[in-house]
Amino acid sequence: MPAEHVFSTTDGRRNGLTPAQLRSRAFLRPIRGVRISAESDEFEARLMAFAVHRSWRDFVFSHSTAARLLGIPLPLYCGRDVHVSVPAGARAPAISGYVGHALTRWSVTEVGGFPVTSPAQTWLDLATMLHPEDLVIAGDHLVGAKAPLATVEELRAAIAASAGRRGSGRARSALDRVRIGSESPGETRLRLLIADAGLPEPVLNHNILDPGGAFIARVDLAYPERRVALEYEGDIHRVDRRTWMNDISRRERVEDLGWRMIRITADDLHRPAPLLIRIRRLLSTRPTRSSK
Repeated sequence: MPAEHVFSTTDGRRNGLTPAQLRSRAFLRPIRGVRISAESDEFEARLMAFAVHRSWRDFVFSHSTAARLLGIPLPLYCGRDVHVSVPAGARAPAISGYVGHALTRWSVTEVGGFPVTSPAQTWLDLATMLHPEDLVIAGDHLVGAKAPLATVEELRAAIAASAGRRGSGRARSALDRVRIGSESPGETRLRLLIADAGLPEPVLNHNILDPGGAFIARVDLAYPERRVALEYEGDIHRVDRRTWMNDISRRERVEDLGWRMIRITADDLHRPAPLLIRIRRLLSTRPTRSSK
């Protein structure tokens, strides 16, 4: 956001703006004494307003706000409040629309010019906010994205450094379920659903090759010994014609090699009983690769 789009009311008056202009709809007023151009992005404007209010000193955006800046998927119940952390001993901000925290330990990075808690620290802070499944989803995203933001070891170290702190026990339990390879919240939910049903844990991002070793497809989850592939289909697989046509061709090539492919949608996760029955039946009836 350009610097001229955010300013204190004192600076505005110094630059010739009248009180009426400062009260006009041309500016957002997320914090008393700060004005943001109404053309600005609302979320970024609130961050910038706090930074100006705090003179860019002794604070960091944290919790779900840091997660949003880092691109970590969040559930809707996290809300839109801006979370800000200050060093332990400092007074946490008490401003409407902002949630203040005081942290003894923190690790800081920068995103878009804003001070933000590190990915591992952010995940640990999310343990005080998220349901267990959503915390695993966030962890899977951090360690399993195409460009991972953190490693499992970094998450474990963050927990160890904050032993006894609120949320550390929940984070430790969630970390046991975090896996490298889940590339979307839907894939993680599917994996957890399978595990909670007592079924064997599938392999993630399995490459299917033809008898000559040529690559045919990479599937989201797989049971290679039974040649069962599970594909989680997001909306793009339904609404994008090219993706849909590619899916049909890909499925045919995979099944020509003797695999069974199960395509799964969000509706299946909401009503999982038929899906779990089907997976269990396939795992119990299909021959293993070593069988004749």
